[in-house]
Amino acid sequence: MEGCPFSQAEIIKRCSTAAFPEEHIGGAPYGNRVLQLSATVAVKYGVGLTQDEAANQQRAYDLLDREIVRVPKVFTFFQDDSDRRGYLVMEFMEGILSAILDHFASIKSSNPGSLGGGPLTALLFGESEPPTFRTIQELEAWLNEILLDPGSRVTLADSDLVLCHLDLFLRNILWAQGQPPCVLDWATAGFFPRMFERCSHLIKPEPASWQVVLNVQISPDEDYQCGLIMKAWRNDQRFSFSKTNYYKDLYGAGIRGSAPVTLPPLPPLPTNWLKEYLSESAQN
Repeated sequence: MEGCPFSQAEIIKRCSTAAFPEEHIGGAPYGNRVLQLSATVAVKYGVGLTQDEAANQQRAYDLLDREIVRVPKVFTFFQDDSDRRGYLVMEFMEGILSAILDHFASIKSSNPGSLGGGPLTALLFGESEPPTFRTIQELEAWLNEILLDPGSRVTLADSDLVLCHLDLFLRNILWAQGQPPCVLDWATAGFFPRMFERCSHLIKPEPASWQVVLNVQISPDEDYQCGLIMKAWRNDQRFSFSKTNYYKDLYGAGIRGSAPVTLPPLPPLPTNWLKEYLSESAQN
């Protein structure tokens, strides 16, 4: 592996034997973890880690100006077939913010979607059947389909598709004296209207480690559009929408007006779920 002196077997062994949290530099007991392997190499690993996140992070590394914002270079990604854990081996980095979003906004694309071309995993797009979009018109049509409001309409036609992180919180920023900030966790990044960055801030809960890093500046019209997008997102949480034949319907006979199906009620949460969740989030 170029830039990494460790074999896959060595990395798996180090990760399986390292005590948590004492020997780790990040992560949660039941989530992905980050282990420093040497002065220049770190590995993020876990069952939920995929090739898509590695591709997104590498694409961000290629696109962004390192004088403004740093992204760890990806050395390799592999998966252990015995337990389906993914291992993202990357450069180790120790850790004027408004310049970051301005720099993001300067990098544009003609098509929406994740940086690496994989499915959209941001919470903004729901938690099941991640959609993919080939054009901004498809993205707009999908939002209006789940908006369920004939009197209102999400309009994205005049929006540039710019690089958005969609998870830009304090827990994903590393600071080092005399160095630009290092931005981590590129799993949800992609090309979207800039106001989607604001929407992602509105969706997240608010433990200290999830504190919003930047207040995204948007116009009054974009603020109105954010309200409609958030309404569509709430509908997507409440109802089950089929995305299987979305493209066929869009380019064939038009989008189906199928009624949403209400999901069954969720079971009650454990007594101490909030305390445990906030504790894990603070360590992640």
